[in-house]
Amino acid sequence: MSRLFMYGTKLQEVEQLMMLVPRFAPRQKGLIVVGKTIGVKGGIQKCRSCEKCGKENCGGTACTNLTNSMGMGRVTYREMIIECFSEISHFYFRKRLSDLIASSPDGWFISEAHEKRFENVCEMLKIHKMDRNPRYLATLFLLTADGRLCSLAKEHIYYNRFEFKQIRLNGMTTNSYALYQVAKTIYTGKEYIKLNEIADRHLIDHQTFMAIIHAILIVKYGGEILSLEM
Repeated sequence: MSRLFMYGTKLQEVEQLMMLVPRFAPRQKGLIVVGKTIGVKGGIQKCRSCEKCGKENCGGTACTNLTNSMGMGRVTYREMIIECFSEISHFYFRKRLSDLIASSPDGWFISEAHEKRFENVCEMLKIHKMDRNPRYLATLFLLTADGRLCSLAKEHIYYNRFEFKQIRLNGMTTNSYALYQVAKTIYTGKEYIKLNEIADRHLIDHQTFMAIIHAILIVKYGGEILSLEM
């Protein structure tokens, strides 16, 4: 029996939000952070490097110019982040980005356990990272970043879709809830988390913030970055 009185109705998600982790404000009209950063609604935008090279928008699902340059050692992790988030002026968000860059992460995943969970799902579903839609990979990246979230979501992850409405969110921490909300935002293109929430150090810890930023980089530059040295 479902623990939700409104299960199966249009009010199901509202009831879920009422029962979830405190401190997240109700969704209001505001900035869709991934929409502002990577153009979720309007497709991937050209990066400034492409414009400097005089390239036309190829219409691809991800910008490969900086990814290729990073693979050849021409672009650093810092430069990739600056390029991706250049239009975001939020002071505390940019301060967190600076701190992330200064921390010099060892890899794209936040832990060995995260990488193992991600790779296990890819292997189970026969997902090839290089040729999958970047938004799909970024969503999977976030849903596997936290052990509790992954255990709740794994039965609702499919080769070509995610069934967010079927994921029962119980016993989650604030950080795992933030990962879920950003994953849902990336996948649907609708706002489920606000920029000021992502920028709040008291709400989202460093590892979770790193996972969110790296997921957005995956959407921008494709799954190829996961195979690149940082």
